[in-house]
Amino acid sequence: MRMRIGKVTQVFPSTGKMKVLYEDENNASLQLSMLTMNNEYSMPKVGDRVLTMHMENGSSKGFVLGTYYGGGTQPKANSGYRKDYGGGAYATVKSGGYKLSAGSIELVVGDSDALQSIVINDEGITFKCPYGEETFENILKRLERIEDLLGLPHTIPS
Repeated sequence: MRMRIGKVTQVFPSTGKMKVLYEDENNASLQLSMLTMNNEYSMPKVGDRVLTMHMENGSSKGFVLGTYYGGGTQPKANSGYRKDYGGGAYATVKSGGYKLSAGSIELVVGDSDALQSIVINDEGITFKCPYGEETFENILKRLERIEDLLGLPHTIPS
């Protein structure tokens, strides 16, 4: 097997393949398949540097093993685990804590007759079910009105 470093010039998302330019010899590969980890889809972008592996029998067949740190690409985390999903969305796990960061998050529950999804975005939290949707803010306002009718305080006793 022959390992090489190159720069991605074209990506073919539907086939999981890409073309790579080898700058040391100024030649390009044919379409190479991307190695997957448990069938997880994560394709390098055009311009990313990748490590490739080719057969030694003179064949142009090979695989893209993945990207690597260096050449201007640095890790976005230096401890724990981080998974980037694209579009600025990512998850981190550190010291047993899990953080999901995205502009908008929608948690969907299967084919249930009750709650079907929770949407979290910059406008707040919205619960969706077969009867419609309601914001967390409106649910709190309803609870306050019920507390008022019952003469209860608006604080939770400690």
